[in-house]
Amino acid sequence: MQISEIEIHEFTYELESVGTAHGHQVYDPDSTLETPAFVLTIRTDDGLEGRYRSITFAKSMLVQIEMAAAEFLLGRDPLEREGIWEEIWRGFRHTDHMGLGPIDIALWDLAGRHYGDSVSKLLGGYREELPAYASTFFMDDAPDGLSSPAAFAEFAEECLDAGYPAFKIHGHPDGDPDVDVEICRAVADAVGDEMDLMLDPASNYRTYLDAKRVGRVLDELGFYWYEDPMADTGQSINAARNLTRELDTPLLGLEHVRTGPFGRADHIAGEAAELVRADVHQDGGITGALKIARVAEAFGLDVELHIGGPATMHCMSAIRNSNYFEHSLVHPSGVDWMNQLGFVGSPEALSDAGTVTVPEGPGLGVEIDWEYVEERLTDHSVIDSAGSANVV
Repeated sequence: MQISEIEIHEFTYELESVGTAHGHQVYDPDSTLETPAFVLTIRTDDGLEGRYRSITFAKSMLVQIEMAAAEFLLGRDPLEREGIWEEIWRGFRHTDHMGLGPIDIALWDLAGRHYGDSVSKLLGGYREELPAYASTFFMDDAPDGLSSPAAFAEFAEECLDAGYPAFKIHGHPDGDPDVDVEICRAVADAVGDEMDLMLDPASNYRTYLDAKRVGRVLDELGFYWYEDPMADTGQSINAARNLTRELDTPLLGLEHVRTGPFGRADHIAGEAAELVRADVHQDGGITGALKIARVAEAFGLDVELHIGGPATMHCMSAIRNSNYFEHSLVHPSGVDWMNQLGFVGSPEALSDAGTVTVPEGPGLGVEIDWEYVEERLTDHSVIDSAGSANVV
């Protein structure tokens, strides 16, 4: 069995009532945001297929997928995932490895379909239900949105009633620490005794003192974690180490750093992280995320997976040292974000107990909503031994 063809359907997500502010997606009832996306299909000479549907950073991923197709994929045994992963990681050492995640996930989906079992089972997964936290949109200006600390607090109560055991705040989109503190206090007053609470400034705070000042408040309020606060995006081991020493709230880091398991090991050894981010989409797929999880486990730390999606669910099912599935992005208006689009059905449906269920079917156990993709198709190409060709 050999990989014979790489197929790419490019399309756009149509996000109704979503706009942008300071580089972040926010609720905006007067806007419709279109963002690029794709479905990657890896096909073998006997017709077996594996797929990946993107969520974010489609353009940068596609460039690398096209680079990797001829050199690392065509003619290869698709079950040699570890060898393919290692070769692409080394081959893309001068880049950020963004194309590796989609390729690896599609190969895992293909392997599951080959063996007739779910990716979770192939991984030795044992967790069928994953506790989920509500991961909010950033603050907005809409009267019916997350426009004030009181609105965040009210929404946290709604999420508690919906069954979520935890609630993560994405606060002011431009990183205003004073506003974020007000939001955190309001949410803690409303649900702090009943939910685990997290704050994710998304590397927005511009100074170390701002990051520490907000962290002190989180200590006072008993927050569950404090995520990537500083504008260095978590790359400074020294700055993060100082925060871990100064604060009681566990520091979750490295969402924005593309160094895989190797950079995580350096940060952990440098006492610059107490909880570690991994992302199946951006950190080298399921294979890469598992490598990060094992590094964290060896140091006695937990790993928290980013964004969500079916591959994340399968991956988390096989990780002991992980606490919550990120259910994102959620908003009181009920607006559908990219995670909820492009699949048949609702793979990330929340149970009354505040959990999501790992899909059981072969591979990733989900099907692409091809009607949705075709309606928004922008390009369609096939790469095989003859080269790359657009499909009309």
